[in-house]
Amino acid sequence: MIKAVQIARYLGRPLWGENIRVTGVRAAHSPEPGCMVFAKEYSAELVRAFNDVGVFAIAAPEYEGKLECPHVISPTPRLNFARAVKRFFVVEKPGGIAGTAIVSPFAQLGKGVGIGHFAVIGDRAMIGEGTEIREHVVIGEGVRIGRNCLIKANTVIGGEGFGFEFDEAGVPVRMPHLGRVIIGDNVEIGSLNAIARGTLEDTVIGDNVKTDDHVFIAHNVEVGDNTLIIAGAEVSGGVKIGKNVWIAPQATIRNQVEIGDGAMIGMGAVVTKSVKAGAVVMGNPAREKKDR
Repeated sequence: MIKAVQIARYLGRPLWGENIRVTGVRAAHSPEPGCMVFAKEYSAELVRAFNDVGVFAIAAPEYEGKLECPHVISPTPRLNFARAVKRFFVVEKPGGIAGTAIVSPFAQLGKGVGIGHFAVIGDRAMIGEGTEIREHVVIGEGVRIGRNCLIKANTVIGGEGFGFEFDEAGVPVRMPHLGRVIIGDNVEIGSLNAIARGTLEDTVIGDNVKTDDHVFIAHNVEVGDNTLIIAGAEVSGGVKIGKNVWIAPQATIRNQVEIGDGAMIGMGAVVTKSVKAGAVVMGNPAREKKDR
């Protein structure tokens, strides 16, 4: 049984109101008695609804003194709601290898690794403790994945990139890819991603990076810590992306471009030139609009 005071203590916030049993989670617009909700922006309508229904609320400072239901006040209610949901209401999947998975005898798996049905783990792959590899994922030879990562279904990591040179007759000749993919800790890779191995150097994904579904990352790319790459984005070969970068849906980044720390790439932008730290770029071709 989860009580409101347990959640408040976990968040390091005082509990205001009755120490009720918290039975689940709901969206703010559909509250139910005893459920946990959050409110990021002030609304008198939400105040009435929360008080009438009797929820446990995680609310922004503007709600202070207005709520009669059990609640905590937080400057970051959505963040604290996410942390509380993960801590108290998400059932962690146990580690283990599904019977249909294929794992090379030369791969190394850390403690608590979970591997889903029909996943393939290649030779010399290394997967850190607590990482979950979901169904139909292919992890190529020599790929290294850190601790507590999530690789969602139908993703391919460590396949050859698209690199060719033309011979005297104009026939494309594949450039061998001898590098690896190196992924840090606490990384989430969405479904239907493709992350190519490096040619001679490695493709590197930093700690806490999150990619959405349908993202492509080419060979020799480097992605800095805490960066988010959203659905449908394409990152070409040799791109260097800094820390805390936001790359919006359907963005395209040309090969060898550098993206500075904290930059934001707008929705559908086509980036053909390097972007300075903290800049916001939009359009086709992408142009700087302001600082983030």
